[in-house]
Amino acid sequence: MSVTGRDFIYQNRVFWSAFPAKAYNKKVLIEEPSIPMIKHANAIFSIILNQAKSLTPVWLHNNAEDIELLKSYVPTAEFVSVPKASRFDKIKMKLAAIWKFMIMYLTKDVLSFSYDGVKYGDIVYDTYLKRCSVATIRAIDTRLLRIIYDCIYRHEIIRKILLSDDFDAVLVSHQIGIRSGVMLRTAIRYGYKGYLRAGHHLSTLRCFEKADEVYDYEYKPFPEDVDRVIAVLGPKFNDVYKLIFDKQVSGEGDKDGIYAFSKDSKCYNDRESFVREFGLDAQKKNVFVMLHAFNDHPHSHFRWMLFKDYYDWFEKTLDFAKRNSSVNWIFKQHPSIKFYITKDVSFDSLFSNCPDNIIYIDENKQINTRSLVYCADLVVTCLGSAGFELPAMGGIPSLIASDTFYTNLGFALEPKTKEEYFRILSNAQNIKPLTAKQQKRAQASYMYIYKFSRVYMPAFPIATVEDERDRNQQSWYWGKVAKLYLTSEELIKNSVRAYIDDVAKPDFKQLNSLDNYCHARKAEKWTNSFVPGIKELA
Repeated sequence: MSVTGRDFIYQNRVFWSAFPAKAYNKKVLIEEPSIPMIKHANAIFSIILNQAKSLTPVWLHNNAEDIELLKSYVPTAEFVSVPKASRFDKIKMKLAAIWKFMIMYLTKDVLSFSYDGVKYGDIVYDTYLKRCSVATIRAIDTRLLRIIYDCIYRHEIIRKILLSDDFDAVLVSHQIGIRSGVMLRTAIRYGYKGYLRAGHHLSTLRCFEKADEVYDYEYKPFPEDVDRVIAVLGPKFNDVYKLIFDKQVSGEGDKDGIYAFSKDSKCYNDRESFVREFGLDAQKKNVFVMLHAFNDHPHSHFRWMLFKDYYDWFEKTLDFAKRNSSVNWIFKQHPSIKFYITKDVSFDSLFSNCPDNIIYIDENKQINTRSLVYCADLVVTCLGSAGFELPAMGGIPSLIASDTFYTNLGFALEPKTKEEYFRILSNAQNIKPLTAKQQKRAQASYMYIYKFSRVYMPAFPIATVEDERDRNQQSWYWGKVAKLYLTSEELIKNSVRAYIDDVAKPDFKQLNSLDNYCHARKAEKWTNSFVPGIKELA
């Protein structure tokens, strides 16, 4: 169904007329419409913000065809074209970019770049990796100059728009990248609220008001959240964990989980068969090093990293492993690596001529991540999900090398220096499994990250990474939405009403399902759909 199809636009307007637009003088600036999935999600959250905060949606306009569609969600929605900078302003921004680039060239330091008091070095670094399809920055070259200019230009344009009208906030779909990330940080810099809408059929809405908060990952549990999960679930803790765990590893969980726990990947249920098939010494401990997608924004989500980037972490860890024969080293490729091409890395070359105690499991011979419960003694990741998944699943200790979304929760090994990181690795043969208390905190974190930090959005079709990246998404997505309107109308509207109530609270910070569970499951029908079995367990 075409986005400009008259039938869908009419159906969409009739459906959302159940939420009459609220008129108020305050506005929320929304990033440019992009792919249908993000367009639809941002539009529904614009309804929630309009109803909860009386904010009129103002869309950054980049396509005339979108106007009629977006007004079918909130008829009072406004549109503003991205203004073009004057020749004089462009010259000023180019000179500022050249100056910043020269400093970067002399210091060889990308991450310290800032503009107008806002830290942007992480966004510039990660944008370089993404645009150039590389794993690391090997030299300061003029491609960085263009990215610096784009960053400054976006900052100035967003600042100009926000100051031109009575805005209260912005709404973006990511914390990262020049379009969303710079927009979010610029808004906060000038005292506006930044709303981040993340996820799809499992979503959250997070409100940022301070610059440093943008490094709090949208699904991040704080220690008090972990304490609440344990306290609230009480004797039902294990039953609820099993429900959430089974959903995640069944292939119906988050998008990366579909690949990590794929039924097409071999699953080892005992240590002996694993070491035998890979020719490893059964008397040695198994250390699994879980590789990252190197250009998947290593810096923009979190505050610090012990290494230069994911590739630097991997390279130095592999060098260390080559000199350490006391354990078996298993380097496991990221399950979604096919979506993150890097032109400057040859894994075959990097793993050629390695000692017998080092193996590399590439993307073509992946093993199901559940195997690690039986085969791993230590899991090593820079900041990936394996660092809380394996502690939860099997009490396997994890070693991390950066600030991440499960830092300071009481179960991961968290060195603060490279020396400490390698000191822990050198003692890998003596590391013990987690205690029962540590594993329980990891399980509580697992439940918060995969379920309680999110809410079920029945108006969003369930989608895979392939669906997200499908260039023909326009041809099928709106048809799936229209079908949901017909089959799940009551569920969709009841859930949106419940989310409006939550966002309307004066102290609103994040939309999550834990609050609803704690407050007597006030929207029981959709909570029950969100976590099957919750009603019975309660």
